[in-house]
Amino acid sequence: MKAFAHSLRRPLLMLLLPVMLFSTAAAAESQGIGVGAELGIWKPSELDRFPSRPLKNVDGAAPYVGGDLLLPFFRSHVLRVSVMQWRQNELEEVNLSSVILRQLAFNLKYLLLPQYFISPYACYGASAFWSRELRRNEAESKPPLDRAGWGFDVGAGIDLVVNRRWAVGAEYQYLYARFAKRVGLTDDYSGPRVSARLFFFF
Repeated sequence: MKAFAHSLRRPLLMLLLPVMLFSTAAAAESQGIGVGAELGIWKPSELDRFPSRPLKNVDGAAPYVGGDLLLPFFRSHVLRVSVMQWRQNELEEVNLSSVILRQLAFNLKYLLLPQYFISPYACYGASAFWSRELRRNEAESKPPLDRAGWGFDVGAGIDLVVNRRWAVGAEYQYLYARFAKRVGLTDDYSGPRVSARLFFFF
């Protein structure tokens, strides 16, 4: 009996796999407007003492957090509007308790296999940045110093559609980010960024 059940396992898997792929592909095709959350590592090259360790933050920094709004553009394109906040603490060299960077980004996401539940993609776009410097032991006497910057990015990733409502993904980007004057330790925050993402579709 056990041998008979074992002999049926492979044919059953071969029968069920196309059904699972078809149902998940249909879910991928029916995705509409979505929202997402992301958590990741941003490593500005000017600050990075460990360039060979992509998942290790720069000194004093924590993983960044962000949110996304996804708007279908064409069949294979999605317009992604993103916000993100990154923080680096204890910058004693410049007498700062922390530097906070906030990003507003507009990206076009090109899905290579939009009809399948696993889809690699490429993305590119432009960003605006706002920075805030918080001084050490001077918070009451001087206001925080704010500056604006700009940037653009290119990247690639992969999405996994779980069902019609939910998807997860991973992404690698190179982010070019500059300020007219130094913010914290540098005026150039360009560097690689890796992230994990979770999406919900309406």
